[in-house]
Amino acid sequence: MAEFVPLQGPEQNSDASWYTAIGAGLVSGIIKTVEGVVSLGAELIDLGADSNLAGDVERFFDKVNPFEEYADDRVVGKLTEALVQIGIPGSIGFKTARKLADKALDAKKAGNYANFKSDNVMKGMTKAKTLNSRIDQRLGLDPGTTTRFQAGVFGGALGETFVADVEGIGTFGDLFDGPTELDREETTGKEEAARRLANRFKFGAESLLITPFVYGVGSAAKSLATRGAELAYSNSAVARWVDKYIGSPFRPRGDLPQEVFESEMAKAGLKARDTLKAKELVENITRETDSMIPKLSKFFDTNTQTTQKDFYKRLNDILFEGDLSQNINKNAVDDFLAFMKKAGIDEKSVQNLLGNLNAARGEFTNLIRILEANAGKNVGAGTKEIQKIMKQRIQGWMGNTYKILQKPRGIAGLFQSVEPTDEAYRGAIALARRYLMKTDSQRKEPIKLVRDQDGRLVPEGSAYFEQAKFMVDDILNQVKIKGKPGPLPDFTYQNKTGMEKTKSFVKAKGKGSKVFRELFGEIEDPRYSLFNAMTNLSAVARTANYFDDISIKNDQIQKEGGRGFFWKSEAEAKQAVNSPKTNIEIVKVDDVIEKLPGAGAILNPLKGTYTTKEIADGIKNINGIASGLQAFVRGREGANPAEKAVSWFYRNALLFPKAISQLAKTVLSIPTHLRNFFSAGAFASANGILFEGLTNPKLLAKAFSDGIDISGLLKLGPNSPRAQAAYQELVELGVVNSQVQIGDLINLLKDTAGGESIAIMDSTLSPFMRRLKKLGQFFQGKYVAEDDTWKITNYVVELDRLKKAAVEQGLDLADPAIVQALKRDAADIVKNTVPNYAFVGSVVKTSRLLPIGNFMSFPSEVIRTTTNIAEQGLKELRHSKPTIGSNVTPYVIDRETGQLIKNDNPMYGTGFKRISGLAFTTVAVPEIVVEGAKALYNVTEDEINALRQFVPEWSKNSTLVPIKTDDGELRYIDFSHSNAYDVISRPFNTLFNNILTSQQDDRTLLSGFVNGVGEASAEIMNPFISESIWTEATADLVIRGGVTRDGRRLYTDQTSAGDKAAIRFLHLGEALAPSYKQFQRLGQAAFGKPTKRGDELEIGPELAGFMGLRPIKVDPLSSMGFKISEYQAGIRNSRREFTGGFFGLLRGGPIKPNDVIERFYKSNEARFNVQKEMFKNINAAEILGVDPNQLRKEFRDRQISQSTYSKLKRGQFDPYFPSDDIRDRFREIAQNLGDVDVFPEVAGTLRLMRNEFRGLFLDEAFDVELDDYLFEDLGTVSTPPQVSSATPVVQPAPQPAEGQQLTDTQLALLSPEEQIIALRNRNRRNQVV
Repeated sequence: MAEFVPLQGPEQNSDASWYTAIGAGLVSGIIKTVEGVVSLGAELIDLGADSNLAGDVERFFDKVNPFEEYADDRVVGKLTEALVQIGIPGSIGFKTARKLADKALDAKKAGNYANFKSDNVMKGMTKAKTLNSRIDQRLGLDPGTTTRFQAGVFGGALGETFVADVEGIGTFGDLFDGPTELDREETTGKEEAARRLANRFKFGAESLLITPFVYGVGSAAKSLATRGAELAYSNSAVARWVDKYIGSPFRPRGDLPQEVFESEMAKAGLKARDTLKAKELVENITRETDSMIPKLSKFFDTNTQTTQKDFYKRLNDILFEGDLSQNINKNAVDDFLAFMKKAGIDEKSVQNLLGNLNAARGEFTNLIRILEANAGKNVGAGTKEIQKIMKQRIQGWMGNTYKILQKPRGIAGLFQSVEPTDEAYRGAIALARRYLMKTDSQRKEPIKLVRDQDGRLVPEGSAYFEQAKFMVDDILNQVKIKGKPGPLPDFTYQNKTGMEKTKSFVKAKGKGSKVFRELFGEIEDPRYSLFNAMTNLSAVARTANYFDDISIKNDQIQKEGGRGFFWKSEAEAKQAVNSPKTNIEIVKVDDVIEKLPGAGAILNPLKGTYTTKEIADGIKNINGIASGLQAFVRGREGANPAEKAVSWFYRNALLFPKAISQLAKTVLSIPTHLRNFFSAGAFASANGILFEGLTNPKLLAKAFSDGIDISGLLKLGPNSPRAQAAYQELVELGVVNSQVQIGDLINLLKDTAGGESIAIMDSTLSPFMRRLKKLGQFFQGKYVAEDDTWKITNYVVELDRLKKAAVEQGLDLADPAIVQALKRDAADIVKNTVPNYAFVGSVVKTSRLLPIGNFMSFPSEVIRTTTNIAEQGLKELRHSKPTIGSNVTPYVIDRETGQLIKNDNPMYGTGFKRISGLAFTTVAVPEIVVEGAKALYNVTEDEINALRQFVPEWSKNSTLVPIKTDDGELRYIDFSHSNAYDVISRPFNTLFNNILTSQQDDRTLLSGFVNGVGEASAEIMNPFISESIWTEATADLVIRGGVTRDGRRLYTDQTSAGDKAAIRFLHLGEALAPSYKQFQRLGQAAFGKPTKRGDELEIGPELAGFMGLRPIKVDPLSSMGFKISEYQAGIRNSRREFTGGFFGLLRGGPIKPNDVIERFYKSNEARFNVQKEMFKNINAAEILGVDPNQLRKEFRDRQISQSTYSKLKRGQFDPYFPSDDIRDRFREIAQNLGDVDVFPEVAGTLRLMRNEFRGLFLDEAFDVELDDYLFEDLGTVSTPPQVSSATPVVQPAPQPAEGQQLTDTQLALLSPEEQIIALRNRNRRNQVV
């Protein structure tokens, strides 16, 4: 019986650890490199002497290379061995050839270049030189670069002919039946030497095509890493293309210069800090006023709602009375204290309330002073009046909040908007009518003013009514377009004469027209007013600071001779970026900055300057100015009705449910909270933070304690003032409040029907927030706190590390400037090594607007920060001066003195811990967990591999941890589900699994590598291109017809219409509901209630499920039904490879003999793979303890014959052969076309092939050569001779001529007559060659 060999999983019976295998692979690869050189010489001798010296060399090196066995024990060792074999001779050949090319170019310049007598040779060389020069010029390369590269490619190809294990590694020709396919039919002597040499040159020849591609990818990566911002201005079109389409979309700064990006991050941190402070003040005021309202209602004998409204109006007047840059008016405070004392309100509560109002005025003061400084800095002397006007204008709008700007939340918001009251609407029309009458210069007859129903004076009758109504409606529309709280925009209107005029809602003093404030629904609530005042003022003040900052940076760079990024004139800008050569577009800065928050209220030092279009677009993108897909989703201004309708549908039918489903599965899911907390801890581990506990446990304990305290993770109420101040500082530094999934969710909700201030995420002031305050705010806050706890832990440890290094360098930590600089450095390290939404690339951020993908920012950030951890660790390990050899070891060799000295990097210990932490977390932890579980539960590798056959598709390449129950039942935990770094390790698992499969199937290493790279790439892309939660649920119903992605049928054609509707509703509802099934399972375990499948649950495993670590039961017998369905579908599809499909033979067109042979081969190859998979399933089920009799019955119940089952169990391939009906169809097609039926002509060949197929076993590769059966004449086969009716003369069976060769399979399976036919076909092909 054939032995079970799984396709997936770790290596069987592997005693070598992964690091042992890598080390053995390195040594074995070096030995094989030597073997390659020696064996090449032996093959050349064999070619001339007709000897077998190469075989002797191979056997000798097999004896002297014990490392090969250990390397082959694991995929990683085998891969390392192959890379060393290819890399050493290839690199030597590449570098040697480039050096020779350099010498040739130098000789040419000196006039010493060889002068060939042949004119044709000289012409060819001249043309090649001209072409290479053009390539250099076109790509912006140094002269001679293309020539040197070409020489290197040829040298590398020549070097790769020295690879020893060519046939084991394989070629791309093997995969695609190309011209470089290797010849593996071994012979002896001269012919064997010729075969081996030909294989070597085929292997080397492929590098002529592969090397340019690999070199191009490597050069692009190197350019992005080393040339940075200069790449965008390169004279090379290729370099600019790489920067624009590969670098820019995925790096945090996008198209922005690093200096501008850092200023943007500083601005964002300050704005976030201001918003957080506003939120804290609002919460404090709410807490105090909530306790006062009942007493005030009783005192005034009014209902609570009326009391609250009047009280809030009084507080609002106190908050915004007088000069906002000064403290609250003392007289107003005294009056308020007297009023509250009379009402019997506790004095401490009153003082707390006033303290918060004063704190708000203090924040106003700081922000207004920033704007005053901005005005003075950018205008110069005599700016007092300008500052005064600006301050008055800011005060006029900063406290105003209007209902018309508050979008209704939830589903209702999709169908309605806030409208003014009827009384306010009539009042605005009345004002407009009086205005139109007053300005109507064409009026001849006087019009009398009368009182309307509200007592307002209006022109008599209906005079000016329609025009006034149109004017008010137009004003309302203009205000609604603004769509977010803040200063109301100026509006345009037409007077009676038709002239267009502009009017401002905001006056130089005061709040503006009372009529318009009532029309827009002014909210006189100090909480709303405070929040909007601070956030609006912050946006303007921080933007002013930002412009000053980048202007100073630009001036400094240009003063030092640098290019800079803003220029005073278009001509200067074009010269700076070499626009005639680079075609970089120049635009006005004014067109960009006028769209930024508060740009009209500040004096901008960049006004009138120019920049590149890329920088301008980068400023727009990072400031949230919608364009492209985002503008379409949000509703592009000026869109036609059709576009608006499509945008509405896309936003509300696809994206809004996507956002709600993600909200439900994260913020509102308890199990996700636990996984979120432990996943965040992995980032601390990867930075070596946990290793600090080995050397300084007190530091780690303090850091973690600070993280819990400052984040408020375990607190139900507000944080202490100390913790609040610390958190605000960390927000300003950009360390906290940047949880990646929440960042995705916030912005997706902003883009959809939730609007700019979606309550649960942004503004704690909206009505929606009040409704969800006890649930949404709590869970969302904790979700962020879970992430913040570990970020703060990281920050505290990183700051301590930097302080110790600073002391070692002699810096004085008593200097506040030094400490602040260290804090910024520590914050930068955390931001670059722990996922942070602010650093997500523009392409990934925009991808949230697609109906595919779930939280795409998280995997992209894991990839970015993992790279940065390694880079940061190496930076901390590097010696400060040039060295001979490595510069990251504890002791290095100084290049100047040649002495061995100690590495002088003060951060060396930190770097070692960081690199060790990264390796431990990403590589060692999964390995330790798996190997530890295998040892603990005595689980064999065969059981693991068998288990992997029955896990879901999404767990195929996961890290599976085996668990055994008390009764010996094998289960598994999908460790990848809770491993934050799975996005890093999974592609490598996938690659190694595919390479292992290729080795087990006796295929080449390269075939497994190529398949693995493809599947690994799919694993990397899966989070970005897979269906989102909502899209998947919708696709189950609309696209897949009631079948889920994993094949589960929701309903059938026989299901009643009512039941179908209910099932669809529940299926979509489940996608939008929080995760509840783990609670359900826990309840079933606690009360002993079995599941629908009859499984008894246990409390321990179900509790572990809350952290994503629930042991999952595998039922091979139940799963086999699904496997059999897949098998049956696969058998049908493999048959269609012969009869139908794109290449099928029964489509009705002309059929050639070789077409039939090729499709017969392809059909059986596909059938072989289907049967092979089922063979593994059967063996895996038996390894996992399934009763063979039950297994046989399962197949019988699924209409699989016992004969078929027996063959599958034995591993014997049962090939396909066309039925009589298929043969009849061949005949019909030929008759319809008036052609010859080719099937009888090839039937004998097909039977020969079937005989060879029958000799295949399912634990081997499909090792049959198609070329052995193809006819020489690709068109027709000669008609067979007519057989005489006379009695035949019996002749002896013909025998193959001596010296002619057949394959072992042909000799074993074919009759003598069939052997003659096979030989004849082979001889025909040889004659053609």
